[in-house]
Amino acid sequence: MNQLLQKSKKLKSVSSKLIKLYEHWSHSEELLEIKENLYFKKNNAYSIFHYENIIEKKVKKCVLQANYYIGIGSISPHHHIFVSPKINSKLLEKIQNELDDENIDHTSEVKMESEEEVKALPEVDVLKMLTEIVKLPDATKEISELLDIDWDAPKIEVSHVENDYLSPFLIIQFIHLIKTIVKKGLKKSYYSVEENLNSRIKGKILIPQTIKQNILKNRLTYTNCKYQEFGYNNIENRFLKKVLEFVKKYVSTNDHLLSSVHSEIRNSINYISSAYVLITPLEDIREIKGIKHNTFYKQYKEAIQIGELILKNFSYSITKSNRAIKETPPYWIDMSRLFELYVFKKLIKNPEFGKIKYHWRTFGNEVDFIGFYNNSEKGKEIPIIIDAKYKLHYENSKEHQDMRQVAGYARLKKVYNHFSDKANDANIIDCLIVYPILNKESELKISEIKAYQNIYKMGICLPIK
Repeated sequence: MNQLLQKSKKLKSVSSKLIKLYEHWSHSEELLEIKENLYFKKNNAYSIFHYENIIEKKVKKCVLQANYYIGIGSISPHHHIFVSPKINSKLLEKIQNELDDENIDHTSEVKMESEEEVKALPEVDVLKMLTEIVKLPDATKEISELLDIDWDAPKIEVSHVENDYLSPFLIIQFIHLIKTIVKKGLKKSYYSVEENLNSRIKGKILIPQTIKQNILKNRLTYTNCKYQEFGYNNIENRFLKKVLEFVKKYVSTNDHLLSSVHSEIRNSINYISSAYVLITPLEDIREIKGIKHNTFYKQYKEAIQIGELILKNFSYSITKSNRAIKETPPYWIDMSRLFELYVFKKLIKNPEFGKIKYHWRTFGNEVDFIGFYNNSEKGKEIPIIIDAKYKLHYENSKEHQDMRQVAGYARLKKVYNHFSDKANDANIIDCLIVYPILNKESELKISEIKAYQNIYKMGICLPIK
């Protein structure tokens, strides 16, 4: 009997094996062989991570290499992988120093001496970045492109505090959308009300309910009625109130996870709650399925979509929103896309840049940013092509290839046509490479890359936990 218990405990520990990786770092796992692709690609185009099955000293191993995605997923029936956004700060500094050297065509890898040194590395504050990104126009659409959730895959047990980015990621989006709705004013519309009225009739008489609840109980002056009312207590607002209750419960019990943005979230929730105080939470959330959205209330459609994901993430049970351990679907967050949006927010906020367009497309090419900036040396506003490079690990990667890529964008005829009033064929359009840095004092400072003509570099400081 004891042997059976020990065996079942051993099997249980194997089934819950969680391998922790850091963004763009390698890990070797013994007695693991990946036989098939289990959620390794986003939209079947981009690798979430790389793997190689090897045999070393007659022992089967699998070498896992994380890419620029964070999140959690299954790699075998008994193994799960969790990737967090650790930064090789030594490498970032080396990259910045070697960009100007034309004799160096790639940055050598800067290796950490031990696992303890890796764990001590700074971690990107993803939630802090998201609180900035949600303020962008069409933020919901852009954020949906960088977040991939596999609802059909088996769920994975994780710790809220240590291994869950999905819940706060959805909640921050929801709070911002609701805040926007409250600022504009809650939607008023007609909705059905059922009420047991005394000595009066309103709307349609509900005969079965009247007989059961009143006549059979000798309450002859009462009548069950159904009528239309115009106000705020409609299905959409009631559904959002339901989700808001989940969100408030989660925020109140997970302040450590949300520490960097907790005060901002708390202030937003207090602001929102006052507008929803008289709204009744929706009991049957299936009622929201039949709602037809009004284009005038764009944020309602987006908030309801995010709200449905939040409820689904917590299995529609409010008690599960405050558990230390939860089941989560596999999900991945594209950090390079997140960085692009973070850069976009910084650019449009900076008065030195103007008319910045995000992901400008032409002839199969997609430029990260295109617009204008005030060149202090030339004393005027000039055209510029901007490419964001979220590179934290440059193993076998060419920095100078990045320069050639952005220079190629600047030679496209359609780009010159776009800048027709500010540039002609005789001009060389300026290019700017944007990289992540950790030094706040150096942020947004533009300097020329010495090895190239009219190609500049600029650092964007990543928020750190």
